[in-house]
Amino acid sequence: MPQSNADEPGRNDSQHPSGDQHSSGDRLPSGDQLPSANRLPGAFEADLPPLISGAEPETQERFLEFFLAEIRNENTRKAYGRAVARFLRWAGRQDFSLEGISPMVVSAYVEQLKAKLAPATVKQHLSAIRRLFGYLQAAGALPENPAEPVRGPKHNPREGSTPILTAEEASRFIEGLPTDSIKGKRDKAIIGVLTYTFARVSAVVNLSQEDYFQAGRRRKLRLQEKGGKRRDVPLHHKATDYLEEYLEAGGRLEEKSEPLFRTMTRQGDLSGRQMDRTAVLRMVKSRASDAGLDPDRVCCHTFRGTGITAYLQNGGKLEVAQHIAGHADASTTKLYDRRRELVSKEEVEKIGI
Repeated sequence: MPQSNADEPGRNDSQHPSGDQHSSGDRLPSGDQLPSANRLPGAFEADLPPLISGAEPETQERFLEFFLAEIRNENTRKAYGRAVARFLRWAGRQDFSLEGISPMVVSAYVEQLKAKLAPATVKQHLSAIRRLFGYLQAAGALPENPAEPVRGPKHNPREGSTPILTAEEASRFIEGLPTDSIKGKRDKAIIGVLTYTFARVSAVVNLSQEDYFQAGRRRKLRLQEKGGKRRDVPLHHKATDYLEEYLEAGGRLEEKSEPLFRTMTRQGDLSGRQMDRTAVLRMVKSRASDAGLDPDRVCCHTFRGTGITAYLQNGGKLEVAQHIAGHADASTTKLYDRRRELVSKEEVEKIGI
C-alpha cells in the first residue's frame, strides 16, 4: 500500500501552467474547469467533453492524438486541455455541434473571455482552440478551422506581472525560514535554488541528485528546461550552503537518480517521491504567510523575478541574466527586470510630509 504523502493532500494548481507570467486574475472559476484536464492525456479518455464523446470514433481518436502527439510539453498540455475543455462545454451548452462551430461562434466566445480573463490568458485559450481545430482539419475530421480567422486581444507587455520582492525582503524571508526540521531545510533549499538560479519551478522539481554536482571548485545544477533543453548553472555560495544543509540532514541518497527534492511523509520523514510544482507552490505560499507576507502576492516565479532584478541592480549584464534564466529572447528576461518599479517606490518615500 503506498505511503501517504503529507505534501500532496490534493492538487490545486493556481500557478500559470505554461508560461513565465503569473496572475491571480487568470484563474478560471472552478465550475468551468475539467478536473481530468489536469491529468492529460490519460484521463481525457474516460472523460471526453460531450461534443467529442458524441462525435465519430475517428474524431475522438484525432482529438486524443492532438494532446498525445502534437503537444509535447506537459505544462502546455494541461493548459490547452483546460482551455479546450472549457470552450467545448460552452459550445455544447449553446447547442452547437462540432461541425456547426463557425468563426462567429469562436469570436463570440473570445469576447466573453475578454470580460473575465487577462489578455494573455485569452490569447492562450484562443491559441489552444485554433491549434486543436487546425489539427482536426489537417486530419480530415473537420472541413475547416473555425478559429483560424479569429483574432485575440492585443497584448504586448513591456513589464511582467509577476510580483517580486526587494533584495532586502527576499534576504529577510529566506534567512528567516526555520531550519529546525528536515522539511524546513528542504524548503529553504528549494527557495534558495529558485532565487539564485532564476530557474522555473518545473525544472527545480525535476532535479535528481546527480544533477547537483561538483565542477572544479564550484557546485553546479543541471537544469532541464522547456523543450527538453539542459543547461548547467553555477550555484551561488548561499544556495550551495542551503542544499548541503538539507542533504546532510537526510536528503542525500546513494542512488543518484533519485529526486533531489522529495515529499514528506506524515511521520515527518522524506519519502522517495518527487515533489511536484503544485506542492512547491503550496509550500511557498504557506512560508510567505508565516513570514507576514501576502501569500496572494507571492508565487514560485516571485523568486525568479526577484533574483533577476537583484542581479541587474548590482550591475549584472542582461545577456548573462538571459543565459542564466534560460530565455531564448532577451525581451522575455526584460519582463523580469523590475528596477524601475523598485526605484519608483524609493522615490515616493522622499515626499517629506
